[in-house]
Order: sequence, then structure tokens, then C-alpha cells
Amino acid sequence: MDPAPDSAPTPGVTMPPLASILRIQKALEEQGIDNVVGGSGLLASLGLVAEVHDWDLVVDAEPAVVEQLLEELELPHRRKARSGIFRTDAAIEVDAGDHSIDVLVGFALDSAEGIIRIPARAGGRWSGLQNAHPEDWEQAYRLLGREAQALLLADHLAGRWSPRQDSNL
Repeated sequence: MDPAPDSAPTPGVTMPPLASILRIQKALEEQGIDNVVGGSGLLASLGLVAEVHDWDLVVDAEPAVVEQLLEELELPHRRKARSGIFRTDAAIEVDAGDHSIDVLVGFALDSAEGIIRIPARAGGRWSGLQNAHPEDWEQAYRLLGREAQALLLADHLAGRWSPRQDSNL
């Protein structure tokens, strides 16, 4: 099934403000840097959940380039320490005032088969955001042990889903 088309916010979806994530995506796109929103933002864009907990932005670029761009946008941010199975080149937390944005530069996860890169591969657009391809986040959620989210995406991709099956994920 194709990713969600460009669309307006889904009525009834609770989410953090869009202004900062849109600014970051626009600045990255202007520099030709691939970037996509994943996580609960992707799930909400597909009608699978009713709440976006935070914004997860996957970026395929050098960490220094992304950090420089955030400086130019005057967005406070800090690098987070690597933890668990994350093998991401850089995890950067952006302070967007009343919420945070997790910027995953060179998103990668450890697995039994080795390090698995999750690319910034574009799916559909939603609320002005360029979203990730659902297949990529199905894989990421499986590697993270978040089976409920992975199953929602698998069912969506197989055409076996109904909007907002579980808003508490």
C-alpha cells in the first residue's frame, strides 16, 4: 500500500506544535538533505494512532552539518549519549519550548545480523511534514522490541488495518 498522501492534520489527533519541526525540515530540504518524520508522527499520519508523543526526525547527513543547521536556526539542542541498541551516528535533542524533537542522524540499530541502517526514505506528506516510508519504521519498531507498533504498520502495509486501532501506543 502506498504511504499516506499529502494531507491536513487528522481531526482528533493530538500532537506537539508543528512550527519547529517544519522549520527544521524546510531548512534540511533547502540544503538537499534527506529527512523524514517517523515514530508516532508516522503512525498518526496513517491514521493508526490518535496521539503523537514527540517528533522523531531521521536525517541522512553528517552530524556536524545538522548541528550547524540547528545553530543557524537558533534552536537550542544537545547531543544525547548512545544507549541500548541505538547505533545512530548522532542523536540530537532539540528544545522546541513546550516539547522536544529527537533528530536521529544516520539512524541505525544493532541486531543479531549486525548494524541495521534505517534510511531517511520518503513516504507520504502529512500536515506539511515529509514522513518516513512505513516499511522502514516497521523494521525499526521490530528491532526496538515495539511489536505493537510494528504490527500496526505491517497491517497497514498489507491492507489489513483500520484507522486508529489503538491510540495508547
